[in-house]
Amino acid sequence: MINTTTVLGIASIFVAFALFMASFYMALKKRKREAIILGATAFVFMTVIPVSLALFGAVPNPS
Repeated sequence: MINTTTVLGIASIFVAFALFMASFYMALKKRKREAIILGATAFVFMTVIPVSLALFGAVPNPS
């Protein structure tokens, strides 16, 4: 069964994908500042949040 940590990880990656698309769209529209902000936010949603969930939520308690 899929637990909450897995669902949150999948949702985070989906949000990151949407943010990357928005960042690309802003880059096409020559709005550099917004593209960089959206890209950096997407990077956090793609890397930091899923890794944090995997390390602190999915790892069994050693005690």
